Amino acid sequence: MVQNEKLVQFYYLQYKECAARLKKKNNDGKKNYEERITRLLHEMRNVKTTKLSQPHLEEYHRQIRNLSYYAFRQNNQFAIMEIRDLLMKELVRLDLSDMRPEEQELITVKFLEFLREEKPFEICKRSIKSLSKSYAESGIKNQIIDMVPTRPEMEFPQALEMKRKFILHIGPTNCGKTYQALERLREAQNGVYLGPLRLLALEVYEKMKEYRIPCTMLTGEERIYEENSRIISSTVEMLDIDQKYDVAVIDEAQMIAVPDRGHSWTRAILGVQAPEVHVCMSPAAEKAVIHLISLCGDTCETRRYERKTKLVCEDGAFRFPEDVQEGDALIVFTKRAVLDIAGRLERMGVRASVIYGSLPPEIRRRQIRMFSGHETRVVVATDAIGMGLNLPVKRIVFVHTSKFDGKNTRPLLAAEIKQIGGRAGRYGIYDTGYVNAVGQEGLDYIKEHFDEKEPDVSCVSLGFPQVLLDMDEPLDAILKIWKSVATEPPFEKISIEDMLFLYEKAYRDRKEIDGFEDKHMLYRMLTCSIDIKNRDIVTLWLYYCKTYTADACLHFPALIMCSDSGLARYETFYKMLDLYYQFSVRLGKNIDLERLDREREKTEETIMRYLAKNKKEYIQKCQYCGSLLPLSASFRICDKCFAETRKSKGGRRHLWTGATAGG
Repeated sequence: MVQNEKLVQFYYLQYKECAARLKKKNNDGKKNYEERITRLLHEMRNVKTTKLSQPHLEEYHRQIRNLSYYAFRQNNQFAIMEIRDLLMKELVRLDLSDMRPEEQELITVKFLEFLREEKPFEICKRSIKSLSKSYAESGIKNQIIDMVPTRPEMEFPQALEMKRKFILHIGPTNCGKTYQALERLREAQNGVYLGPLRLLALEVYEKMKEYRIPCTMLTGEERIYEENSRIISSTVEMLDIDQKYDVAVIDEAQMIAVPDRGHSWTRAILGVQAPEVHVCMSPAAEKAVIHLISLCGDTCETRRYERKTKLVCEDGAFRFPEDVQEGDALIVFTKRAVLDIAGRLERMGVRASVIYGSLPPEIRRRQIRMFSGHETRVVVATDAIGMGLNLPVKRIVFVHTSKFDGKNTRPLLAAEIKQIGGRAGRYGIYDTGYVNAVGQEGLDYIKEHFDEKEPDVSCVSLGFPQVLLDMDEPLDAILKIWKSVATEPPFEKISIEDMLFLYEKAYRDRKEIDGFEDKHMLYRMLTCSIDIKNRDIVTLWLYYCKTYTADACLHFPALIMCSDSGLARYETFYKMLDLYYQFSVRLGKNIDLERLDREREKTEETIMRYLAKNKKEYIQKCQYCGSLLPLSASFRICDKCFAETRKSKGGRRHLWTGATAGG
């Protein structure tokens, strides 16, 4: 932002030039304009900025324009001095008080040049806040349009120069499409696997090691290097588009439409430098992927697959817990529900593996091994089970048929039912997989959508082009305006909400962050993959932003930094260890790998002990009477206590407290 003195000078010169060009139809007010200058100055000095509306502020601009007209036309030096040294200073103060600090960052020399050339004298009737918005919407937008190719494939000129052949492996779950692609990858002298999960990257890494093929694994949280590697197994975000490969495998490409991660699949398809690219996906993504390939001028071959086992939706609704059998996977959509059901099963003497999103990958593997090795009879999981995890599941049971998607609670989509339900009937173990749901209403919903054709992927996620980091404007303004620039279908820009959330956190402490003005450095910080809903993780992230230049290594996380208790405490600590590694890699810091491995292993063992011990404490009970709540309970209060609380004095207040606690 320019200094206040320069801003005052800019205002004064604009008002002076405006007075020279303004033509008034009448001279009303000419006689008492000097008195009006004094009154207006007094009023502006005493105005409360918290109560100053935008129309009121812009009225001050127009009044000063009229007063300036008479002062300059009469060459009244005393009045001109008052306007220049007093009124302009107060006007700038009020203008800036109406703007947030991040909005003030837009007031640059370039912005003032824009006003002088494109919107002369507009400052004489409009606030600088409204003009800065106009600048953002036109000046920055035009720069973005000039810098970013209108066709996304043009961002990857090296891939465009190649003659690539795509082999599309299309089919439902449990059809062997990924297996066939990996068989070709085994033969490559230089290949890459790009998958959606750290677990899948590790699984491919281990398969290559079984075949005695030198392989390196790369994810955001872990790297296992091997000399003379022929294959790189990685999460899709880790693709190096400057590297050339003989064969590339892009897995689960239907995720190309996911708002926060889909752009990584778009980038991989458009930018991977390999003459032979295998893409594995559900049928819903076929048209979208072929469209991307056609944009690049490449060729493709389609290979279709059918399920290797039958998949049947059962007729009778599932009753919990009476109908639980070995080989069942019970599906819910919150961690709390996973642990609740596992606790209820344990109370019946049924050991269960658990799988949910915040579990460390290694713990998920151990839980899967326990189920595969018949140490546990059933698995209770969220939809984390639906993405490529190979489990010997005989039957998928939807305990819930709706989920919270981050904004609203909505019924499951047909694609989600197919993706999760398709995990039933592991080839080579079961000839048939079964799908069911708790309660007749739940089963009716699953049946209604079970055979429904999955709708085609209608949009392709597009990532932020890092060439825009070379612009002069603040990063948050660039992000917002880039997002607002329309794209041609089927492209749809990624969600930037998480980045803007972290930007706001960093902006408040920008004076303590070395390199905040370096947008390339700041972008690396903002794009760290972290759980922004976890306050402890965000606090550690911000601490690293402030202190990364203090030493060669980042401060190693400590368990005391976690405010949670019990199992959640160690899950948070594991995320802190991941953040320590990820931030260190992104900003080129030394990493204490031995200590990191040791702490990860200790934390994994502790989490396993929590999951292995009595899970009954996780069973959801009424917070008033302690009775068991039904599986579908949204709040931590039973129907009986609910009714009694409403009758009691002040019941509404008590009921609200209980509902909030159950959240």
